[in-house]
Amino acid sequence: MSVQVAYATIIIIWSTTPLAISWSNETLSPIAAVSIRMGAAAIIGTIILKLLHVSISWEKKAIRTYAFSLIGIYGGMFLTYMAAHYIPSWLISVIFALSPVLTNLLSYRFFGQGDFTYLRLIAFSISFSGLIIICIDDWVIHEQGWIGVILLLVAVLLFSLSGVLVQKENYQAHPLSITVGTLIMSVPFFLLSWVLLDGQLPHFDWHSMSPWAVLYLSTFGSLLGFASYFYLVRHSGATAVAMVTLMTPVIALFLGNTLNHENLSPRIMVGTGFVLLGLTIYYNNGKGDILKRFPFPKVFKKG
Repeated sequence: MSVQVAYATIIIIWSTTPLAISWSNETLSPIAAVSIRMGAAAIIGTIILKLLHVSISWEKKAIRTYAFSLIGIYGGMFLTYMAAHYIPSWLISVIFALSPVLTNLLSYRFFGQGDFTYLRLIAFSISFSGLIIICIDDWVIHEQGWIGVILLLVAVLLFSLSGVLVQKENYQAHPLSITVGTLIMSVPFFLLSWVLLDGQLPHFDWHSMSPWAVLYLSTFGSLLGFASYFYLVRHSGATAVAMVTLMTPVIALFLGNTLNHENLSPRIMVGTGFVLLGLTIYYNNGKGDILKRFPFPKVFKKG
């Protein structure tokens, strides 16, 4: 796999995942949809590891890494699927675009590792203002969209915290084995939640989008997406991956509007623009031609 192929793969998968999550909830309950997705991904991933002759370690350090990853895989995905019942699919991509920023902030808060400038703090404020603009739209206030926004913000926080803890653990192993190990550990939690919160066997309506969306997310979203992600991080660095989050919300917005008939108000468009503008400035960090002339000093640098 080349870097270009990995980059294109991530853009496609991350842009289509929110819509696929929304479609998987069409005839399945959220907890059934996510449980089947993770269970299928664990089975498929195990088979792939067998074919690649890669083993899953169950030593203490590996289990701690899986446990930290579980915070995002179980907690984050569970809340994301619940949120998809209340919000348009594209908003999932917009809010998740904030995850690298939250990861950076959490890394500094808990481990003293971070590199911030006044420009980055301003950029974060711009993105947060955009999120506020989105949240005061009529559908959020009057149509229970606020429930989905809150659930999704907690999900992003859990994903970010999970990433920080996994990075701190620094367990060295095949990326796919870590992914599959975490998926295997997550299955009992999803099944227990399914029994307690749903308690019904799923009805697969193959004429609906739900089963096909779950199959797509199991194979592409949970396995190929992760593999491409780790490959790109290894060869191009985390910054290159972070820049993907600037493109996926725009594509996800277009897909949600055209394929799922999700309405877009002017206020939502403005709010989304503010979020992406803030993220662009944040990732740029004062290195662009225009911003170079402004000497933004370090607010704090530690670690």
